[in-house]
Amino acid sequence: MAVILIKNKYKVQTLNEGISLSEAIDGISYTAIVKLVETQELKNVAIKKGDSIEIWDNDFETKKLILTFRGIVWEINKSSTIAKHLSLECKERIIYLEESEDEYLFPAGKTANQRAMQYCKDWSIPIGNLIDTAITLPKTVYRSSSILDMMLKDLKETAQKGGKLLKFRMIDKLELIELGSNKTIWKLESIAEDIDTISSLNGAVTQVKVLGKQEDDKKTPVIGTFKSNTEKYGTIQKIVQDEKIKSAADGKKRAETLFSTGEESVRVSGIDINTIRAGDKVSLNGVILYVVDITHMLGNPGKMDLNLTSLEEIRRRFYSGDTI
Repeated sequence: MAVILIKNKYKVQTLNEGISLSEAIDGISYTAIVKLVETQELKNVAIKKGDSIEIWDNDFETKKLILTFRGIVWEINKSSTIAKHLSLECKERIIYLEESEDEYLFPAGKTANQRAMQYCKDWSIPIGNLIDTAITLPKTVYRSSSILDMMLKDLKETAQKGGKLLKFRMIDKLELIELGSNKTIWKLESIAEDIDTISSLNGAVTQVKVLGKQEDDKKTPVIGTFKSNTEKYGTIQKIVQDEKIKSAADGKKRAETLFSTGEESVRVSGIDINTIRAGDKVSLNGVILYVVDITHMLGNPGKMDLNLTSLEEIRRRFYSGDTI
């Protein structure tokens, strides 16, 4: 049974009525929903928003108690029935980077991990392993944007320039990981109770027109128009305008991040493996897929729901950048 630790000293176990943990590949904060029976014992704890909270659960493989969540109580909902209940929405402390805005001017030549170190230093975020993203970024001005938006844009631009697909993750310290870098690749067919597959032309892109920098009172220059699978699926065009793209070669590279034959995804429900996270690589009937989003319902046994797709689809959906 999962153990909840509040304010670093109050252990709550028998009052637990359900815990779920969820995250998505385009987010940064793990979210926990904790439902509790409000007994006199719990009233004495006097839980308040901003209180620290930890959730410990038995590891699926080793059965040892491991830390699965550490954060703060973000929101409290309390019922008014005779048998009172509390529902706590809890977030990792990195949520402050989602909710806070700032301005930054970065000179050319810094990488996404170097920028991340600057964000963390300015906002007193403990730094873990921020892997070298290798790709240097051009001069960038961010005005009144959330810190999270800036961080995700840095990762998107890194991917668009041929870099790795990366994600921030945090429990004790902020980590920067490559998608699919998890050491254990779980075979989900062994624990799956329900598998739904979707194959659709929704989101398909077979032609991309890339525009360069727009000058005053002049027509926006066309860097190039690039095609993929138009004969098979017809022409479904997107337009990208990016003043940083100067050549046809760069335009083609950008277009290749947008090409798609449509949605190919799998939804799996089954026995919970509480160490699987968004961005992890898994196997399903011999096919390698990646976790887009996941919800763990802790218990004995627990349950989980997760959406899976290919790395190429993740690149297109989350790392290709805005189109017009």
